[in-house]
Amino acid sequence: MSKKLIWISLVLSGLILGACQAGLHNRKTGPRKSANSTPTTNSSAPPSSADPKVVEELKELLARHDKALSDKNLNGVMGTFSTDANTVLLGTGQGERWAGQEAIKQAYTEIFEEFDAGTLETNCDWKTSGADQSGTMAWLAATCLAKDSMKGDKREYVLNITATVVKKDIGWRFVMLHMSSAGDDDDD
Repeated sequence: MSKKLIWISLVLSGLILGACQAGLHNRKTGPRKSANSTPTTNSSAPPSSADPKVVEELKELLARHDKALSDKNLNGVMGTFSTDANTVLLGTGQGERWAGQEAIKQAYTEIFEEFDAGTLETNCDWKTSGADQSGTMAWLAATCLAKDSMKGDKREYVLNITATVVKKDIGWRFVMLHMSSAGDDDDD
């Protein structure tokens, strides 16, 4: 597994949680339309509030993922993903695609072996998000500076993160999570 994916996955929880908490409450609950009716996502748009209940539910999902990742709790992490066979986790490069529960579980199993718990710091200087009018689908995006360490080796990198979540009978779940970094191509 590439170092980029490992590092990206480590910052997922802090990064997306920050994106949701600071971004969702500043977005409309539906897509903005420009004069030509094409949806736009201008992060400098005037603040508007999403449904507060949706925002809180998404914060809870992200907090569960964050805690499970930090605790290296595989069942907890997997409980934040949809069980749909088309659910996908994407990394940066060729082959960094895991579709379905078993593949995503294997990716996180490897990720858990590659980081020092409690060393992650993120600062997301750009974030945006939105939710549909019905409150059953939402998206998140962020660009963040991340810092962590592995056996005392400090790392710093910039990540782009996007995610799509859907609300099912059992609550909100990730259906797509994409993490990319333009960092070096240094692999394990």
